[in-house]
Amino acid sequence: MSAPRRTPRTRTLPGLAVAVATVALGAVACSSGGGHPTSATSSRPSTQATAVTAATAASAVVPGSAPSGPGAFLGPVRRIPVDGIRIGYRQFGSGPDLVMVMGDTGTMSDWTVDLLSRLGRHYRVTIFDNRGVGYTSDDTSVPDTVPLMADDTVGLIKALGLQHPALLGWSMGGEIGLTVAALHPGAISALVSTGGDLGGSQAVNTPPAVAEELNSPRTTGPQMLDLLFPADATAARTAYIQQLGLLPPEKVGDETLLRQYQAGQAYESFEGTWDGLPDSTVPMLITNGSLDEITPPGNASIIARRAAHAELVMFPDAGHAMLVQDSGRFVSLVTRFTEASGIG
Repeated sequence: MSAPRRTPRTRTLPGLAVAVATVALGAVACSSGGGHPTSATSSRPSTQATAVTAATAASAVVPGSAPSGPGAFLGPVRRIPVDGIRIGYRQFGSGPDLVMVMGDTGTMSDWTVDLLSRLGRHYRVTIFDNRGVGYTSDDTSVPDTVPLMADDTVGLIKALGLQHPALLGWSMGGEIGLTVAALHPGAISALVSTGGDLGGSQAVNTPPAVAEELNSPRTTGPQMLDLLFPADATAARTAYIQQLGLLPPEKVGDETLLRQYQAGQAYESFEGTWDGLPDSTVPMLITNGSLDEITPPGNASIIARRAAHAELVMFPDAGHAMLVQDSGRFVSLVTRFTEASGIG
C-alpha cells in the first residue's frame, strides 16, 4: 500500500499489509479446493518464446516456494538478476503478457488468489516483489525511490524477454507504473493504475488523521481494513481476509519498511512523472475507489487530465482496495481496455 504523503512520521511496524495479513492468518488456518488453475502455456512469436526460454534458464527456482491448494496455479517463485539485485517473481496463465506491480511494503502474497486467477484466464501474468521485499534482494548503498523501482520493473521486463507487456499497478505500484509510462514509455504497451498519484506538488495529500492511523504502531488489523474498505463492505473485507490466508506470507524487514517509506516521501518532491506524462504514448486506464481514504480520489482525475491517452473509471462505493472489492468488474474493465488498445 502507498505510504502516506507529506507527513513527518516514520513508517512503523506493523505496516498496512503486515497488519492485515496477521488478521488473515488468524482467521484462516488452512484451506483446500477452489481456485481456478490456468494453463502455463501461451501462443507468442517464436522470437519472444526464445527470449522467455533464455530468461527462464537464467533464473533459479526457490525451493519449497510453490503454494498448494487454491494457489497452486501460481507455481514456484523464481529469482533472476536485474541491475545488481535479484528479483523474485512468479509467472502463470496464458495470453498476452501482463506485469503486476504491488504497492508500498506489499508482497506477491498480498495479491488475492481470486484476482490472480481471474487475470490468469486472459493473460500470462508476472507478479514480483519490489526491491528489499520478500524474495527480492536490495542494494542499501543507494536510496530507494519510486523512479528506481520503475527502473527495476523495466529491468525485469527486459530480463524476462517480455515484449511490451501491459502493466498493472496498485497504490505505490500505480505510481511506479505511471513513472514507467512517463520515463520508459517504450517498455510497455499499456498501463492500468489504481490508487496512485503523480507525486510532486500536484498530489492530493492523504488526510492527516488517516496518515496518523496508517503510521501508528497501535493500529490493529481490523482498523487497517477500515482504511481499505468502506464500512458497509462487510462481505468484501471478509473475503479479502480469507483470500490473504490462502498464500504463505512473505517477510518485510524493518529496514525495508523505512526505505520504502522514504521512497514515498521522496516521491512528493519528484516532478519527473508529472513532467513526462503528457509526452507518453502509452494508453492508460486510471481507476480509483470513490471512497478511497488512503489515496484521495481527486488524484485519479489529475492523472487522467495530465496524461495524453487516458481513460478514467471511478468505482462508486469502493475504497483503496476497489480492485479486490469488485474484482469481477475490475478484471472485465482491464480486459476490455487492453483489447481496445490492441493487446491480445
